[in-house]
Amino acid sequence: MGVAVSCLLFATTLAAHDPGFTSGFDRSRCTFSTTGSNPYFPLWPGHATLLEGVEVDGEELVELEVLITVSEDTELVDGVLTREVVEREKEDGELVEISYNYFAHCRETGDVWYFGEDVDDYEGGVIVGHGGAWRAGENGALPGVFMMGSPMLGARYQQEYAPGVAEDRGEVTGVGGTVDVPLGTYTNVLSVIDTNALNPGPGDLKIYAPGVGNIVDEVMELTEITTAPCVPDATTHCLLGGRFLVTATWENFSHETGDGYAILASDQSGEFWFFGPGNTELLVKVIDACDEPGFNSFWVFAAGLTNVGVTLTVEDTKAPGATHSFENSVGTSFAPILDTTSFATCP
Repeated sequence: MGVAVSCLLFATTLAAHDPGFTSGFDRSRCTFSTTGSNPYFPLWPGHATLLEGVEVDGEELVELEVLITVSEDTELVDGVLTREVVEREKEDGELVEISYNYFAHCRETGDVWYFGEDVDDYEGGVIVGHGGAWRAGENGALPGVFMMGSPMLGARYQQEYAPGVAEDRGEVTGVGGTVDVPLGTYTNVLSVIDTNALNPGPGDLKIYAPGVGNIVDEVMELTEITTAPCVPDATTHCLLGGRFLVTATWENFSHETGDGYAILASDQSGEFWFFGPGNTELLVKVIDACDEPGFNSFWVFAAGLTNVGVTLTVEDTKAPGATHSFENSVGTSFAPILDTTSFATCP
C-alpha cells in the first residue's frame, strides 16, 4: 500500500547520530494525568487503532499488523501514575510482540510523556524474551516526551532514554496536509521521523491524525478504529479514567435552555459554566468507593453556585443503562449532591 500525502511542510531530516535532540525535560512544570486530549495522541481508555501493511523481506512478502489499544489499566512508574497502552504486533498472522507502554498527559502543556514499557517477545506462541523493556527511574532511565502538545516543525526531542536499551528520538518533519489511508482521508496531519541512537539510520516515518493517533507507520496504514466510550468535548467531562460521562444543561427564568460548557477537568472532577467562561456554575466529581467497607459503589458529589434550573447527567459507560440525572428547579438554590448509592456498578 502506498501513502498519498499532499501539502506537507517537510523539514530537512538530520542524521540519526546528531546529538541535537531536546532531553532532560522538567517534570516539575507538569501535573500528570492518566487521560488526556493531546490532538495527535488520544489517551482515553477503549480507544484503539489497527494498522496493516506488507513488507518486502528478501524475496518474500510479510504481512504486518499492529493493534494499539489504550487500556483501562494504570501503572505507577517513577512516582507517576501512568496509562497503559498495549501494542500487539503480528507477522503473517503470528504474534511476535506485545508491549505495555506507560504514558502520562501533562495538563499544563498537553505533552504526552513516555515513562517506559514492558515487552514480551514471542515465537510460536511462546514468550522468548523481553528486548527493549525499560522503566523511568530504573538503571539510569529517564522519561521522554513522546508527543508534543503543540508540535513545531523541526522540533527534535528524546522520546525515551534508557542507556544502551532504548534511546528513540522524534523529529517533526511535517505539520498540516492531507493523507489517504485505507480507512479514509485525514487532514491536518503530523509527520514524525523516529530514529534510534543505538541503531543509526534514516529512521521510520510515522504520521498522526487529530483525534485518531498513528495512521501510518512505515508500510503499515490505518484500517480500523475503535472510539473510546467517552471522549471529552466542549460540553462533556470524562471522569475516572474516562469511565463516567458527565454533562449538564440549564434553564433560565425566561425558560431558555442550553448546554453547560465543561472546563477545568481532572481525573475525578470537572466544572461547568453556563453564561460566561469566567463564571463557574457547577462543580461535579465522581469518586471510586468500590473498596470502601459497606459501599462497593461509585459516589457522585456536586455543588452549584446558581439558582437556575440544572440537569446534571452522569453515565457509567461500562454498565449499560447505568445513567442518573440530578435536577435543580428554576428559582431554587442548588442543593449539594452527596450521592453514594446510584452507581453500585463496581468494579
